[in-house]
Amino acid sequence: MFDIITARDFLSKLEAEYADFKAQPASARHALNCTITAYHLHEWVWGDWLKGDYATWRRLSVRDIKSFEEWLDRECPGFALARNLANGAKHFNRTVSSETQRVASFGEGPYGVGPYGTPYLLIDYGTDKPERWTTGEQLMDEIVTFWRQFFQTYRPEKVLDGNSPT
Repeated sequence: MFDIITARDFLSKLEAEYADFKAQPASARHALNCTITAYHLHEWVWGDWLKGDYATWRRLSVRDIKSFEEWLDRECPGFALARNLANGAKHFNRTVSSETQRVASFGEGPYGVGPYGTPYLLIDYGTDKPERWTTGEQLMDEIVTFWRQFFQTYRPEKVLDGNSPT
């Protein structure tokens, strides 16, 4: 895919999209780009190295991509929601498990949830959830933090012969 060849390259793509989103946290375009990349990163991780890394399989108690996805559902805050939003965007599915909206000004959105006086993206999990609301920024912060820690823990950069990391 052009110069995005490894899972680490795809992580760098996520980092760039995350930086764009953080600069404009009320941008649905940046939020969707970041969410789609954050979700699909697991496929790059699996395809690039995890499918043959049996030592990490044992550490995670996984055996295939399906069990890796189940592990991510348990361990990664927001992974299931990212999947839902990414697939909803890709397939023009407006019936996702959570309502989303752009809060544009004062008096919109729930009290005390987003930044005061500036536009933001709101995610509503529904009245039956103990933590009903989050912002798009909180979701992306959680997921990107998870992926950074995942790579640091399970795939730290290696330096070969003093050259740049692989």
